[in-house]
Amino acid sequence: MKKEIVTSGSSVISKKKKESLEAYLGSCVGVTLVDQHADVGGLLHLLLPEATGTDMSFQPESYATTGMPHFLKKLIDAGASKERLEACMAGGALIGPVSDHDLSLDVGGRTAQVVQVYLENQGIPINDSETGGYSGRKISLDLYHWNTTIEPTWQIERPSLSPFQTDVVFNIDEAVQRVKPIPQVALKVIRMIHRDDYTMKEVGSEIRQDQVISGRVLTLCNSAVMGLKTVVDSIDRALILIGEKRLLKLVVTASVKSLFPQSSQGYSLCKGGIFQHSIGTALIAQELAVFTKKAAPDIAYTAGLLHDIGKIPMDQVMAANVPFFYRSTQEKGAELCEAEKLKFGIDHTEAGRQLGKIWALPNNLINVIANHHYPETATEDKELVTLVYLADLLMSKFQAHYELDQINTEKLLHRLNLLDLNPDHLPILIDLIPKNIFQSASMPI
Repeated sequence: MKKEIVTSGSSVISKKKKESLEAYLGSCVGVTLVDQHADVGGLLHLLLPEATGTDMSFQPESYATTGMPHFLKKLIDAGASKERLEACMAGGALIGPVSDHDLSLDVGGRTAQVVQVYLENQGIPINDSETGGYSGRKISLDLYHWNTTIEPTWQIERPSLSPFQTDVVFNIDEAVQRVKPIPQVALKVIRMIHRDDYTMKEVGSEIRQDQVISGRVLTLCNSAVMGLKTVVDSIDRALILIGEKRLLKLVVTASVKSLFPQSSQGYSLCKGGIFQHSIGTALIAQELAVFTKKAAPDIAYTAGLLHDIGKIPMDQVMAANVPFFYRSTQEKGAELCEAEKLKFGIDHTEAGRQLGKIWALPNNLINVIANHHYPETATEDKELVTLVYLADLLMSKFQAHYELDQINTEKLLHRLNLLDLNPDHLPILIDLIPKNIFQSASMPI
């Protein structure tokens, strides 16, 4: 059966057909409403309980207070009767190691409460509700039989939790050496971003030297994600239409995609999950940089994109031990780096540091790669490291279905303070998550 993913801040309404709608939920809340008599139903994926007032491109379906009335109206316009509607809801979990700040903020819990109260006030019965807890869920709506199913994400299409390897021998030096080198054009572009004194002519010249990367960039420029109304048939035209800074980010993104594992094994919870998580973290880091003014947005994007490169050399050995990591991180809530050290004697941040040195990445990027789980340990540019930590945290909690990861939040208050933020800013930071992350992560490059 064909499946359609409903991303956060959006809904899908449909008549009866042999397809299904799905939403992967961490702290977000998913709601299905169905009128079986009229053969119409839909799925809404909510991000926050209410609007923060900072989103200039306001999307009502991101917030429970505006999203639920909007969703109900769309269903009625499609032929549903409010008196016949039936609801199911899921999500609102506290994902990962939980701190006092998570418990006091409880974004998911408050979102679920707004939804429940709204449905009760409208007289719409809730047939099934699985909210709260400490694990992510998937909510699915079968558009043919009108059944809603809710299941824990760590049980979905995963390798059997059978006995796992206990005699792992992992040689990090050999694993790092096996990783193919990053394209030279990517390294040159990364250095240009850090110099910040490049010209359009220089940008075009560097990109044109690699025909493969040039082709990928042009494919991306002509994709629906970019939304350009004219065909881009050359690098020079791309420069004119989207500008050199945006084009440089696309080059780095296109260059590193082939380096990340594209399977649904190992660290990935879906095909290409590590790369998709990395793009999402990059986009959020860029928005946080703009909001806090603590780093250059293009550098923050690059740092977010590369923060998990240590998972590249470790992914194959991870794949053989997935059951151990599911039990440790998804069921027991262990922090990923701790589980890695216990199993392999090294974690992905150290593997990434070694890979970054081989690739001769700038020191501040290596510092992000090596310290993004514990930014207070960074030796330089702690603000950039902390930005990427926060972006990684938001991605893991609110776009939770891409990869294995649990991020420690015990020192969240201190880390927020490094950026002149406090817990009251958290709803605003969540609202900064780009609404097109899923589209961007699936870019055809």
